[in-house]
Amino acid sequence: MKDEEIIRLIELYLSGGLTDEERQALEEWRKSSPKNGAFLDSLAQGKSFATEWKLYRSLDTAKAISRFERSVGIRRRSLRRVMRYAAAIVLPIGCALGVYFLLGQRGDVMQPAGYVRPHNAVTLTLASGERVKVNDEPSKSVLLNERVAIRLDSVEGLSYEVRERNGEGVLHYNVLDVPVAADYRLRLSDGSMVYLNADSRLKYPETFSGTERKVYLEGEAYFEVAKDAARPFTVVARGVEVEVLGTHFNVNAYPEKNGVVTTLAEGKVRVAEGGHEAVLMPGEQAVASAGALDVREVDVSEYISWKDGLFVFRQMPLEQIMEQVYRWYGVKAAFFDESARTETFTGVIDRSMSAEAFFDVIEKVLDVQFKMGEGNQVAITAR
Repeated sequence: MKDEEIIRLIELYLSGGLTDEERQALEEWRKSSPKNGAFLDSLAQGKSFATEWKLYRSLDTAKAISRFERSVGIRRRSLRRVMRYAAAIVLPIGCALGVYFLLGQRGDVMQPAGYVRPHNAVTLTLASGERVKVNDEPSKSVLLNERVAIRLDSVEGLSYEVRERNGEGVLHYNVLDVPVAADYRLRLSDGSMVYLNADSRLKYPETFSGTERKVYLEGEAYFEVAKDAARPFTVVARGVEVEVLGTHFNVNAYPEKNGVVTTLAEGKVRVAEGGHEAVLMPGEQAVASAGALDVREVDVSEYISWKDGLFVFRQMPLEQIMEQVYRWYGVKAAFFDESARTETFTGVIDRSMSAEAFFDVIEKVLDVQFKMGEGNQVAITAR
């Protein structure tokens, strides 16, 4: 079969639309090589194809396609035909297919020479001061005290169950630290879900008491807040307060950000910074910085996709992309050409891809090159 036909069959396979004849053809291709079988299995274990396709369709890919054509020298007609069947540049499956088919089937994807993915522990610090490396705990275990049962699950993350209500005004704080190259999720004692991105920290009470629910964030987190009209839920990040009754929203307070960025997916939130405040509606984002508060409409998926295992970039400078690469892969960038910093990339990439595969995709779209060195350093030059 031609590459275009294989791509079409894989797209149908992932979306559940194969006929019996097409299924048999794909199965023959799978069996023709162990590498083909492993490749197809790795795609099937990924995220929902429908979700990825929706994200892809929301992006302007003209620039990415143009650069890809120039870099690999593929005839426009041939590339357009492939793109009609699958998003061979920016869709996560497409990123893999673009490397696998269009650039030549190069064999198994390996990590770059000199690269070692960090394996730092996710750490829970209890109110007593005890520190627990949650990755090292058995797959299902429980930490107990007189107030709460803290369940540690390798799949579901942490969850808190109230055993005895705190006395009025008495709060016992826990701190969850998520290191570089990891993410984690947490269910608070009120049922609210928190997804913590890499290199982030959340301080929160074991149980909430009084008339408010307040947590303290460093880094980035996505919140799905349990509704409780009598007790507003407040996230405090770098002096900015985000207050809700029950809603889904993302707060990015990484130190390199120009302010604290709050993005609302569902419900309503109030953002306050200094003497300014704004009420956000779904699809709106507030940037609080230096005593100012700017509100704008955004594509929410671009800002919350990380919790679903995706990078979503829209005309993002490579310098900013490498900040995310550091947090997820633990790779530090060294730019040897200033022009490379400002190269912009639009696309969706699956966070389960290896660091090498990630760099491979960027190289085929932008006029840059990556070279891994020792100590998880990557040198970036213009082509």
